[in-house]
Amino acid sequence: MSQSKDQSNNALEKNKKAETEENYGFIKEERVPQRRWTKRIRVLRTVLLVIGCGVLFGIIARTSYGISDYVIRRFFTEEREPVTIRPTPSTEVTPGSENPPEVDVKAFQNYEKIIMGVKKAAEGLDPALTTVSYAKSVTDPVFSDVTESIVNVSGAVIEDNGKEFLIYTSYSKMKAAEFDKIYVTFYGGRKEQAYVFASAPEADILLLSVNYKDFRSYEKENIGKVNLGSSSKMEPGSAVIAVGFPNGREPSVDMGMITGSSQKVYIQDNAVELLETNIYGGRGESGFLINTSGQVVGFITTKFKLDRARIEAVGVDKLVTLLNYLLNQKPFPKFGVIFRDIEEDVLKDLSLQNGIIIDEVQDGSVAQVQQFRQGDIITELDGTPVTSVGEFFMLFTAYQKGDDIKVTYYRNGKKFEKKWKVNY
Repeated sequence: MSQSKDQSNNALEKNKKAETEENYGFIKEERVPQRRWTKRIRVLRTVLLVIGCGVLFGIIARTSYGISDYVIRRFFTEEREPVTIRPTPSTEVTPGSENPPEVDVKAFQNYEKIIMGVKKAAEGLDPALTTVSYAKSVTDPVFSDVTESIVNVSGAVIEDNGKEFLIYTSYSKMKAAEFDKIYVTFYGGRKEQAYVFASAPEADILLLSVNYKDFRSYEKENIGKVNLGSSSKMEPGSAVIAVGFPNGREPSVDMGMITGSSQKVYIQDNAVELLETNIYGGRGESGFLINTSGQVVGFITTKFKLDRARIEAVGVDKLVTLLNYLLNQKPFPKFGVIFRDIEEDVLKDLSLQNGIIIDEVQDGSVAQVQQFRQGDIITELDGTPVTSVGEFFMLFTAYQKGDDIKVTYYRNGKKFEKKWKVNY
């Protein structure tokens, strides 16, 4: 039975297969791979179409621009005549000859004389001028390279003590600079390391020393010293020349006049006078004011500036005594107060003929030890009348160590005297 069933099933399958081949035998599925060059043709055709469209639109745009530009220039723009620059024939100016009426030859000649005079005065100071450089070694945090950061200010040789050049410069500039070494570049280009010789911070004075034992003879001969003039003779309207770094850069020169010379600045035991000018300064200005004879009449300062825009200088007359002490490294007594001068009408109201008033007593000073107070009026030193703060400085600093001193003063209208031995 089972065998007959299998035979019948096989017969049925053969019949179905025959019928299928008979009815659908004409359909045959076959995959034909697309050729590579056919794809390339399609891509190339697309690219050429894009390029063609771009060229076509470009031609249309250029043609439209040309037509519109022509229409605008032709119908909406006025024509202008071409401009040609022609040089004007120069006129040689000779004294005594005919000159154009608008040219004032004499004025130009006078101006030229002034400029040449300024140039001559400034050049006369050149051998004494120096550049003071504050150098600090800086290490690059990434590459560890060591470079030097340099701050330059102006200085000048003020004296020669037989083995060293002594250079004046601003103390406040040194205080503001961070440095490892100090260098001084002299006239002629010689550069040497410098050292602090003496200082008076209250007066903005710094003296540097440079040993010149290794200098060649001609180098020493070419280096000069400043010639000090008189600042008291500089009145408002007096012509002055600023040299050094007056504009904050080297070397620079400017010219102007004194606009004020009576402004006092009170410092420890002394007073200095400021020379005010109409010369505009620059950031970090330093240098010197000279008169028309090339003499230094003021040291440019930023410590006591009243006008931040214009150059001001400390008059040399009030500094001569202090400079002499510093140049000779000679000690002198210090009282340790800030004084103020007293106006004549105030003195009359106090029934006094002369005197200076204590404005501030400094901690640890001789004045504090001797119990002087703010408001005390000092009238005499050993019987010598004291008429000004500057005079007090000259009288007091003349005492030697161990000398007896007697100070006469007034407190609350009552007269007192103090005696002690000078010690510094």
